[in-house]
Amino acid sequence: MAPPVNLRRLAWRGLAATPRPVRELATLPVRRRADAELRGLVPMPAAARRLYVGPWNTAGQGYAWARAAADHLPDVAAQNLVAARSLTASSFRFPADHELSVLAQRGQVRQVHGERVLREATHVLFESGRPVLGDLHAGSMLNDAAALDAAGVRHAVVYHGSEIRDLRQHAEAYPHSPFGGDWDDYLRTLQAVVERNTRDLASYDGPVLVSTPDLLDVLPEATWLPLVVDVDRFAGAGSRPVLERQRPVVLHAPSNPRLKGTEVVEEVLEGLQSAGLVEYRRLSGVPHEQMAAFVADADVVVDQVVLGNPGVLLAETLAAGRLAVAHLAPGVQERMARADRDLGGDGVVPVVEADAGSLEQALRGVLSDRDVHTRLAAHGPAWARRHHDGRRAAAVLDEVLLSRRLAPPRP
Repeated sequence: MAPPVNLRRLAWRGLAATPRPVRELATLPVRRRADAELRGLVPMPAAARRLYVGPWNTAGQGYAWARAAADHLPDVAAQNLVAARSLTASSFRFPADHELSVLAQRGQVRQVHGERVLREATHVLFESGRPVLGDLHAGSMLNDAAALDAAGVRHAVVYHGSEIRDLRQHAEAYPHSPFGGDWDDYLRTLQAVVERNTRDLASYDGPVLVSTPDLLDVLPEATWLPLVVDVDRFAGAGSRPVLERQRPVVLHAPSNPRLKGTEVVEEVLEGLQSAGLVEYRRLSGVPHEQMAAFVADADVVVDQVVLGNPGVLLAETLAAGRLAVAHLAPGVQERMARADRDLGGDGVVPVVEADAGSLEQALRGVLSDRDVHTRLAAHGPAWARRHHDGRRAAAVLDEVLLSRRLAPPRP
């Protein structure tokens, strides 16, 4: 059976092959609609410091960091940008201040949107090494740096994980790394992205941030910018006691099954379910605004067991007071404990450690000593509030980026 044909893509390719005058005339209505969308973006609110974050909004963090800066720092306004990568809306859609559709990206992005950012922003945070002024997916932050510098706009870059974490090094350091063994096209493509970003970063002279503490092993000179979640929403989503049901509900909600170790997680949880010990629930394709209710109705949430880093779901699990199970590398646990003590906590990381080889043993331990693990889960909301309610992220943004003196625009 022949593969499906993308008629829209074929149409654009056919149009690209026509003479330029014909092409420009044929695309004029599309470009007008695109430019209208670009001009319709809401202006930046007035403030002495105006932060623009984009263009990916990975796991909703671009929006969350922008809100944290605006909510917790004096005289700061902030907006974020997410540029659509396909015509199909993602089920994991997160809120954003500016959303550029695929259509809008066919317009004069740099001339309309980019010039507005240069006029309105005083600071820019590049996500994953991508630019915010134009060429939002194929381009590089290096394409924006000169224009931002000329306008006196300070900038920094933040990395989320897979776009900067060298796969080979991870496979060497982590026994259960998803990047070991033979590589397929997916891993080769991912490694190519990492290598491109690494090259770009070598030519970048702005501050570098990372969203999870494991990435400090990759970029030792970077600063950890904590993830931000809606602590109040997850804490208030339900009050069901943890581990009181005869068969506790264990939830797994992988955003990327391959990078979460889902194959192993499912094998273990389905085995425990068959033995009548737990009720296993796997979530897939659930809109993020519904996640708080699903997490609150679980007793245990298994995040990832192969990467070694704490992600957004882990922070949400802690906020909800559920028992979190994940693999955190020893160095990661040490950094998290040290950061907690710095914030006045006791340094106890309220997460049950489990990798792909120890998950079943860890869960059986939870079932055999429920009181201890109920008390551990009870530490989660306070931990989430100390680390992930936006205050700590705002302080980092202030110190690393927003308090840097603005350079006068070049004449």
